[in-house]
Amino acid sequence: MLFSEFKNGIKYQRIIGNEPIEITAITDNSINVEKGCVFFLLKGNNTNGSLYVKEAIKNGCLVIVTEEAVNENVCQIIVKDVKKEMAKACKIFYNNPQEDLRIIGVVGTNGKTTTSHVLSKIFSFAGFNVGVMGTLGVFYGQNQIDTGLTTLGCISLYKTIYEMVKAGVNVLIMEVSAHAIEQRRIEGLHFDALIFTNCTEDHLDYFKDMQTYENVKKSLFCKKFCRYMIVNSDDKVGLEILNSNDDKVVSYGIENPADVFAIDVESSKNGVSFVVNMCDVIYDLQSKLVGRYNVYNLLACCACSSLFGIKIHQIAYALKNISPIEGRSDLVCEFKGASVFIDYAHTPDGLRQTLLAMRKICKNKLVCVFGCGGNREKEKRSIMGSVSGVLCDFTIITTDNPRFENCDEIIKEIEKGIIPITKNYLKVSDRKTAIERAISSLNAGDVLVVAGKGAEKYQEIKGVKIPFSDREIILQLTGKNGE
Repeated sequence: MLFSEFKNGIKYQRIIGNEPIEITAITDNSINVEKGCVFFLLKGNNTNGSLYVKEAIKNGCLVIVTEEAVNENVCQIIVKDVKKEMAKACKIFYNNPQEDLRIIGVVGTNGKTTTSHVLSKIFSFAGFNVGVMGTLGVFYGQNQIDTGLTTLGCISLYKTIYEMVKAGVNVLIMEVSAHAIEQRRIEGLHFDALIFTNCTEDHLDYFKDMQTYENVKKSLFCKKFCRYMIVNSDDKVGLEILNSNDDKVVSYGIENPADVFAIDVESSKNGVSFVVNMCDVIYDLQSKLVGRYNVYNLLACCACSSLFGIKIHQIAYALKNISPIEGRSDLVCEFKGASVFIDYAHTPDGLRQTLLAMRKICKNKLVCVFGCGGNREKEKRSIMGSVSGVLCDFTIITTDNPRFENCDEIIKEIEKGIIPITKNYLKVSDRKTAIERAISSLNAGDVLVVAGKGAEKYQEIKGVKIPFSDREIILQLTGKNGE
């Protein structure tokens, strides 16, 4: 790209140094700098991008975009707001890819992944070419890319959208995390529709208090950022969004009045069924997804799909044929007449909703194995202990991703919540051993939930990701891995 074209597309205060004729790439990561690259110097929470300027120049950086001049012999574009101009630059460099497809965002503490993937299947069944971005990775065509992030960074996001457009994708469904909103990773995007699932306690190690966390999520739901809003009317924050927007908002729910709602909800280990009233269109729906909380996710998908012209019979056909989402209330196997599930629940409300759903389908004893992540919000640990203590017949507290914390100390903090409630629990530091102890205790009619990691294929310990899969461990221990 010609540098003149690049600089004319952003708003700058001045340019220092000799301007190049062409640029070859853009990045905000000095490691990814290549010859002829533009490097956006960002101020982070813990580090300043200026620390990486020398590395960027060494790797071939021709231009630095920065809010403050640096003492280096390189072309510098001085701007007022690097993140704002970086988004503009992405549009220029990647030919404004969002103009060539429709973008649906899913916001919420829980349910983002399930809602995104169910929605993608509905749109695919209806003939759309769909791309998905989220916790499980990036999916489009035959491509499946593990990113390690719920929402990509700004430059990676625009580049991926560009690649999707080249591959023929015409609908993008993406999970939008609160971190991504607050860090402005989605700067410059305008959504054709935004879905709000719920807002419950999480990430308070980062956001500090619930009000801040809620406000960040709510901030995206306005005409400036989206055309349509699909909002859960049974959620407190959802109601606040509904009350602050007077048009182009579709509500969904079970308890409170809503445009799209469910009645006659039935749940079993094989899925859910219910009658949906979708703006006075009534239809029987069935799904292999388990639990009342998934009914909310399905209602959100129904409401959103209808806004894009997909008919109820097409939606019903898709829902009936969609398999459970990997790692989300996912039935791994039956063993000795018991059912063994894995789930990603890693928040108090997520664990509560999962265990409530399992309680309803459990005919005998409900057992839960779970831990909490290290170097993350500590306040929720005892709460999750009490949730499992109240809802389960037996709990095994174990390790999750301890990261740089002592796993036994994390377990002790979880234990504080379960001690006042029940003595029916064990502490087992090794996660594989914990799962083995739980499986060995099962009898006919029992349900075992191994929670917290879902489809993750690693444990993060002292900065190292060690291969570990709850699913593979369960199949190995039950002798089902050859089936």
